Amino acid sequence: MTTVKTKSVRCCRDELLASLIHLAECCPVEGCNPEECPLYQMRKLKHAARLKWFNELTKDDLDYLAAYHYTCMNMKLAVRSAEEAAFS
Repeated sequence: MTTVKTKSVRCCRDELLASLIHLAECCPVEGCNPEECPLYQMRKLKHAARLKWFNELTKDDLDYLAAYHYTCMNMKLAVRSAEEAAFS
């Protein structure tokens, strides 16, 4: 039973990693590397080092980054939308 559970967790981790790896390049909303982002320092690394860093994250780390990204993205898009509405 432990083997099945381990494979399941590994599968979920791999899927989560694949969905987050694009964040290693830049903020997808702003197209830059904002200093307040938890990935700021990692993005300064060379490509191979960034991939190594991501691959060493635990499932909990990836869960945190996914939640942070989702919240941050929605806040930035809401602010952008409000600013556009105010100027139109």
